Amino acid sequence: MSQERTYTIHRVAQPPRLAIGGWESVEPLAIDVYPWYQAGQKQNTRVALQYDSKALYALFVCEDKHIFAVTTQANGPVCLDSCVEFFATPEPKRAEDYFNFEANCCGTMLLGWGAGRPNRKPASEAILKQIRIVTSIPGPTRGETPGDDGWWLAAAIPFAAIEQLSGQKIAPKSGDAWRANFYRCGGKTDEQYGCWNPVTSVKPDYHRPECFGTLVFE
Repeated sequence: MSQERTYTIHRVAQPPRLAIGGWESVEPLAIDVYPWYQAGQKQNTRVALQYDSKALYALFVCEDKHIFAVTTQANGPVCLDSCVEFFATPEPKRAEDYFNFEANCCGTMLLGWGAGRPNRKPASEAILKQIRIVTSIPGPTRGETPGDDGWWLAAAIPFAAIEQLSGQKIAPKSGDAWRANFYRCGGKTDEQYGCWNPVTSVKPDYHRPECFGTLVFE
């Protein structure tokens, strides 16, 4: 596999529904790289993206035989739950600065900004309230059940929210490109540690902007 993946985000005239239906025409990207795989089932994760002048819209669809979430506090350790993550650098000239959007299967969020793992600025409650999330798993927590087979999560991330967090102007237009990566965490039983673009670190580490792929805005 090439060490660089690219995905095109199509522009829409109207915001899409935050639901699993209505996205059938959008080609998804796959979180199907497992740099730290040791054992267990590699479960399918797909992410579809769209945008308009106000927001970026994402739909995550996850196979999951062990759906699990205990984090209910905003900006808490959602990565320990069944979780999806989206990291991106909106300004290529400042590649060291990126946001990390993370959400568990029940919709609890974490959003941060900064350069590297130890320098994250957490989003305020006012910023987090601007982000809309709909998920197939009712919360606030979720324990594993024998019938588990998967879940989905849809999010609308306003560019204004990222602007307020970062202090940068965020207004992507046709032809613009972001550096980005997408990740999957599996929760208690099956950690997953899946990526979209390959990560080269020896140990699991998603805070690797040098390993981001490219998102191109249509």
